[in-house]
Amino acid sequence: MKNSCTRWLLLSWLAIYVSQGLLSAATCEADTLYDRSRALMVERERVVSPRDFTFVVMGDSRGNDPVFRKGLALAAGYKPLFILHSGDFSMNGSEAEVDHFLEVVRDSVPDIPLFVVPGNHEQKKPFLAKVGPLDFTIDSARLGLAMIVVDNSAYSLKMPQWSFLKSQLARKRKVAFVAMHVPPRTERWRWHTFADGAADLIRLLAEKNVTAAFYGHVHLYDRDDIEGVPHFITGGAGAPLVKLGFPGNPVYHILVVRVKDGGATCQMVKIKE
Repeated sequence: MKNSCTRWLLLSWLAIYVSQGLLSAATCEADTLYDRSRALMVERERVVSPRDFTFVVMGDSRGNDPVFRKGLALAAGYKPLFILHSGDFSMNGSEAEVDHFLEVVRDSVPDIPLFVVPGNHEQKKPFLAKVGPLDFTIDSARLGLAMIVVDNSAYSLKMPQWSFLKSQLARKRKVAFVAMHVPPRTERWRWHTFADGAADLIRLLAEKNVTAAFYGHVHLYDRDDIEGVPHFITGGAGAPLVKLGFPGNPVYHILVVRVKDGGATCQMVKIKE
């Protein structure tokens, strides 16, 4: 009788979490970083002011734990609603590398939600099993916030990603951000970018009045304002810096995004080595 009651309580608890979106039915058996971060977000978004909150974007941390740990500590000092990693936390995406990344995150920022954009150095199978989905939205009606993440790690946006992006942008929020790993090709960003569909992406983000777009992949900081939308490359969380051939600032950094009264400001903050 006691075991039956325990099992009933456990199943009831899981059903509640599935219904509230904290866990999906497919991931109830496998607790991912995304699942844990969504659960943490539920608590954090209840207490943060809808008029003034902060999140942090950083990425390309592969191969440099000391800088990455310093970046996480720096980010934590801003008391962010969440941290978004713009991809490439590993060299080849092995399960051992994924486990190590999760250990660093757990040790450094155990109480801060951290979501990850899939990068071109990640492998899909271990990523899905332990990190989270490839396409997702961090969405809060209370805060009027949407952060839409799509996978373009193969240097293109496939039809499923286009459909997901368009459907999510159709849901009105006060501030809407878009993130993916590889930057689009622009007049300023000529290489190490994706070309097919880049113009369509830029046009779509402008039409939908997206607040800002975030990318990684290039190991530096840069900003390109196009058709009223600021586009940021933030790939300076530890990977070897790109010092030649690409515009921008080759510096280890995080990007602090402050959302206040329906607008957003983005500040690059250097990581002290």
